[in-house]
Amino acid sequence: MRITRRGLLSLAVAPVLPLAGRDRWNPILSENLPDLKPATLRWLAQIGCEQVVFQGTDAVDADGKGYWSVADVRRARQACEAAGLKLYSMMLPNRFYEAAKLGKPGRERDIENCIRTVKAVGEAGVPMMEWRFKADFLWDSRVGYSTTEGRGGVRYKTFNYDTVRGEPPIPEIGSFSEQEMRARFLYFGRPFVEAASKAGVKLSIHPNDPPVPSMRGAARIFHHTDGFRRMIREIPDPANGITFCQGTITEMGVNVLDEIRYFGGQGRIHLVHFRAVRGKVPRYTEVFIDEGDVDMLQAMKAFRDVGYPGPFVSDHTPRLDGDTPFGQMGRSYSHGYMRALIHAVNSME
Repeated sequence: MRITRRGLLSLAVAPVLPLAGRDRWNPILSENLPDLKPATLRWLAQIGCEQVVFQGTDAVDADGKGYWSVADVRRARQACEAAGLKLYSMMLPNRFYEAAKLGKPGRERDIENCIRTVKAVGEAGVPMMEWRFKADFLWDSRVGYSTTEGRGGVRYKTFNYDTVRGEPPIPEIGSFSEQEMRARFLYFGRPFVEAASKAGVKLSIHPNDPPVPSMRGAARIFHHTDGFRRMIREIPDPANGITFCQGTITEMGVNVLDEIRYFGGQGRIHLVHFRAVRGKVPRYTEVFIDEGDVDMLQAMKAFRDVGYPGPFVSDHTPRLDGDTPFGQMGRSYSHGYMRALIHAVNSME
């Protein structure tokens, strides 16, 4: 059955009846929000979302303690509730564990502060935290990114590894091996996951993007899904899950549908970034949700088939003329598409 874009839009507004013997699949639709301003939350509610995935969390620790208190988290939760939304997930700020990722003095303090933070998140009633573990957090030409023009003059972000492959290490990051980075991760990750599990908080770790084995001499241990497989073996606690960033995993050159089935079948997918790319490492382009290499209908069906219950966000989007810095026009387009796909797979065998 071929489903056109027009057909998907009609499904998005049509009532969907569950198939005999199958309950309707009803995952969470949300978005990676940059802030909790009333206008941002109102936009999220207006496009039909009920829960918040809060990514731009740097200002939650307003007084620069290096951790969150219960009061900090409750203020964020109350801001969401004032807009009729539930706070589902919060991103662990990079600055809370920079020493741990860089292997510098102070990592014991980082561990203590991050444990304190995840305990506060649990006590405040927020069910999930997202985190990352790579030495840099750069998205520009220093790590191979540029922009190019797409349909109608829209701006796409592109990656070309060849532009940085021979570049020297970034001074503030340095050079280190995969073995060293893995040791740093386990030293931090084991106590952090244990604390999250005790606090009743699920953790969702994002793959390294761009997914290359080494960026200017700095090794990346989550540049392939095999890195996640190893992580789950080494830290098997059920609280330890992944952000299935479909764009990043497509960039790895693996079979995306097989990876959904593998990790989803184990209940290890805690968050999905449902976005599309064309190409794979060493060159790729982040495109609209209907332009990528992966069949998005089949991907959504795979998530349904493994019974994934958690949040979907659109994440990155091409830059449209007149859009907000956050890309709300592009993300709204993606949300209509995602919602239609969910209706579509609920009508399929």
